[in-house]
Amino acid sequence: MAGTKANIVHVLTLLILCTTLRAETERDAITTTDLLRLKSINGITVAEDGSCAVYAVRSISPSKTEQDQQEYEYRSHLFYLDLLQDEPQPRQLTFGAKNDHSPTISQDGRYLAFVRRDFTEPGSRQQAWIMPMDGGEASEVTQLPHGAAHPIWSPNGRRLLITSGIPFNDLEGEPAWPTERPERQWQDDTIPPENSASPDGDEQEIRAWLAQHAAKGNPFVITNLDFQDEGALRKQRRFKHLFLIDPHDPSVEPIQLTQDYYDHNDPAFMPDGRHIVYSAKKPTEIHPDRTYEHALWQITIDGSEDQPLLQQPGWTFTQPRPSRDGTVIAFTGRPIDDPEYRIKQVGIAAINGNGASDPVWLTGEDIFDSYIWKIRWLPTQSALLFTALREGGVPIMLTSPGLLEPTNFVSELDSQPVFTMDYAVGGGAVVYAAGSDRNPCVLRIRDAGGDRLLVDLNPWIINRTISRPKEGWLTRPDGTRIQYWILEPTELEEGKTYPLIVQIHGGPQWMWGSAAPSMWHEFQLMCNRGYGVVYCNPRGSSGYGSDFLRATFQDWGHGPAGDVLAVVDQVMFDDWVDRDRLFVTGGSYGGYLATWIIAHDHRFKAAVSQRGVYDMATFFGEGHQWRMVTDMEGGFPWEARMRTVMQRESPFLNVQRIRTPLMILHSLNDFRVGVSQALMMYRALKALNRPVELVLYPDADHNLSRRGDPEQRMDRLNRIIEFFDRYATEATTGN
Repeated sequence: MAGTKANIVHVLTLLILCTTLRAETERDAITTTDLLRLKSINGITVAEDGSCAVYAVRSISPSKTEQDQQEYEYRSHLFYLDLLQDEPQPRQLTFGAKNDHSPTISQDGRYLAFVRRDFTEPGSRQQAWIMPMDGGEASEVTQLPHGAAHPIWSPNGRRLLITSGIPFNDLEGEPAWPTERPERQWQDDTIPPENSASPDGDEQEIRAWLAQHAAKGNPFVITNLDFQDEGALRKQRRFKHLFLIDPHDPSVEPIQLTQDYYDHNDPAFMPDGRHIVYSAKKPTEIHPDRTYEHALWQITIDGSEDQPLLQQPGWTFTQPRPSRDGTVIAFTGRPIDDPEYRIKQVGIAAINGNGASDPVWLTGEDIFDSYIWKIRWLPTQSALLFTALREGGVPIMLTSPGLLEPTNFVSELDSQPVFTMDYAVGGGAVVYAAGSDRNPCVLRIRDAGGDRLLVDLNPWIINRTISRPKEGWLTRPDGTRIQYWILEPTELEEGKTYPLIVQIHGGPQWMWGSAAPSMWHEFQLMCNRGYGVVYCNPRGSSGYGSDFLRATFQDWGHGPAGDVLAVVDQVMFDDWVDRDRLFVTGGSYGGYLATWIIAHDHRFKAAVSQRGVYDMATFFGEGHQWRMVTDMEGGFPWEARMRTVMQRESPFLNVQRIRTPLMILHSLNDFRVGVSQALMMYRALKALNRPVELVLYPDADHNLSRRGDPEQRMDRLNRIIEFFDRYATEATTGN
C-alpha cells in the first residue's frame, strides 16, 4: 500500500513538472505592441486609519479618429481597495475618456478628492473633483480659469487646498525684481480702456499694440533668462498659487490665499487647520531666474499672515511636512553652492512662535549619502519614511532623531533591490508602487501582517518569456567601483554567440538598476529579438555618494566612457557574447556618451544616439537645462579658459573621428536638448560621407520614450532594433 501511494505521488509530481515545463515552453515572446499593455501607478492615497486605499492606474487605450483611423491615448482611472480584507480585490471607481489622478482621502474618511481632465471636452483644463467614499457620483468642485492641481484636504475635511498656475498678466501689482527688458518698465505698455491700441498712434499706443501681438504668441518676446519649458517656448510665465475652496458648497467662491510673482510649492496643512506651510523662492529684488534659494513659509487660511518659517542664505528648502502634533516640521534641503552635485537631505526643525529652529539633519554626506525623493511621517510614531536613489534601487527608508542613521523599511522585491515609484501611509499601513526585474509595476502593502502583494498591474507578463538581469561589480584602476547588469538573450542556445547592445542612461545623474521600470519593456524586447543587453551606472550616476556624483565635473566623456567600456570588456568573458557584434545606444546624456564613445573607440558595429547633446556651447544657448553647462563644466562657453574643456567634451568637435554607422533620433519639440544638436551632428557626418541616418519625430518632446505618442514610441523601438539588425546579420570581423 505504501508503495502504491509512493507511485501515485511520483506520477503526480511528474504531471505537475510536465505541466510547468509545458507552460514555460509555451510562453510568448515580448512584442513591440506589448508596450500598449503596460500599466503603471499614477498616485496613491491611504485612509487615515489605514482601512482602505485608492490609487490611479495609467494605461494606454485605443481610440478612433474622425477618419476612422486607429490611434492610442493615455488614460488614468481610480481604483479602490479594502485593506481590511485578507485578499482585497480592486474596484474601479472612474471610467471613460478621462485622466483622473492625484487622489487624496479626507482625514475623516468620508470623501475622495482627485484631479480630472475630461478628454470629451476639447480645450478644457483639469479641475478638482470629489466623490463620496461610501458610493455616489463624482462632482466637479472647481472651475478655475487656469485649472487646478494637487488637492489637499484640511484636517476637518471641510476645505480643500488647490494649486493653480496664474499667468503673469493676471496677477495684480508689480514684481519686486527688475523687468530685465532694456529701457522698459513694468506696465508701460498698457493704455486706458477708453483709448485703443494702434500701429499708427503715439508711443504708448504703439507699445500697447505690440503687446497685444506678443500676448497671442505672434511674435514671442523673450526677456527672461529661463525662457523655455520642457516642450515649448514660454508664451507667458505662470506662477503657482494656493486657493482654498469649499468642496461641499459650490456657491462659495474660491479664496486665493497667495499673491506675488513667485511659485508656491509643496503645500501642507498644519494640524491646527488654521495655517498652511509651503516652499517658495524668497520675494526679493533678485529675479527668480537668478537664484536657487527656497525658504519654508507659513500662511493663515485667510491669507492675512504670510511669514517665513525657515530660511537660510545659501540653502534651498522643499517638501515641508508637519508632524502629527505640529511641533516639528520635516523637510528636504540642500546647499546651493554646488547646485548640480549637492544632494537633498532630510531635516527637521522645532516650530516656535518666531518660526522654526535651526535644522537638525537626519541624512547627508556624513550620515546617508544618497539623493532623497519623497518624505512622509509615519502616523503612528515620531519617525519619517523617505525614498532614495541607492545602488540601483529606490528603497523606502526609515529615520528619526533617535536613530544614528536611517534603516531599511522596504529594500528588496523578488530578491532584487526594490525600485519604489510612489507610496502613501495611513494607520499602520504603507502602500507602495514598485518595480522589479519581473514586473515594471506592482502595488504592495507593508503593515503588521508583513509585506505582501495587493495588485499586479501587469498580470499578462507571466505568460511572456523574459530575461532576468545578472548583477556585477568591477573596480577601475583609480579605485572607482562600477555596478552593472547583463541580460542574456531569452532564447540562448549553448555553443552559439549573440550580439550585445550596450545601453547608457541619461542625466548624467540618473540611475538604473535591476528593475529600471522605464526601460523594462525596451530591454526585454531586445532580448526577445536575439540580443543581449548590458547597462551600468558610470561615475556621475546617483546612488553611490556625493564624490561619485561629482566625478563628472569637467569630465562628461573620458571617465564615464572608460567605466562603460570596462564593463563591456568584462562581459566579453561570457561565452555567448559575440565580440564582433557590439552595439551601443543611449538617450539624452546617454546619447552624448554613446556618440563620444564612438568618436574615441571603434569596436561597435553600429550606434543609435537619442535626443543627445553633442556640443556643449550650443547646448548652453538652446537647452532648457543650460545651467548644466556652467555648473558641470565650470564656466561659460566663451571664456578662454573653457575652450580646451569644451573641445575635449564635445562629440561634435570630434566628429571627424567617427567611423561607426550612426542613427540619430530626436524630437522636433524637444526644448530640453534642442533639435539643432541632432541637425549639426547629422550634417557634419553627412558632409564627411560617413554612414548616418537622421530620424525626427514631429509634435514630440524630450520624453518621447517615456510619455510620448504610443505609435511614435513603438516606431522608435522597432527603428532602433531594425538599424542594429542591418549590421548584426552581417558576417563580420570587427571594426
